[in-house]
Amino acid sequence: FEDNNVTKGVSAGGLIFISKHPLLVGAILDLIIELLDEKEQIQCLARVVRTEEMGDEGGYNIAVSFLDIVSAQKARLNKYIELIS
Repeated sequence: FEDNNVTKGVSAGGLIFISKHPLLVGAILDLIIELLDEKEQIQCLARVVRTEEMGDEGGYNIAVSFLDIVSAQKARLNKYIELIS
C-alpha cells in the first residue's frame, strides 16, 4: 500500500516513522524520503525491524533499516542529519 507518514527519527542506518497500519517485521518497503531543505527525494529499499503499537494515541511506530541506499544519497542524508542535530 502507499501511505504518507511522519518520520520520528532518522539515522544513516535507518529511520522510525508513524503509521496508521501495523507492518510485519521483515517486510521490505520501497521508501521515498523527502528532506525539508532539498527538492530531490531519496528512494531506497528498507526492511522493517520493529513495529510498536502507540497505545491510546493510535497508530504504530515502525523502525526500518536501509538496505540499498545509494552512496551519494546516504551522504546527503548524513549531511542533513548533521544539520538538524
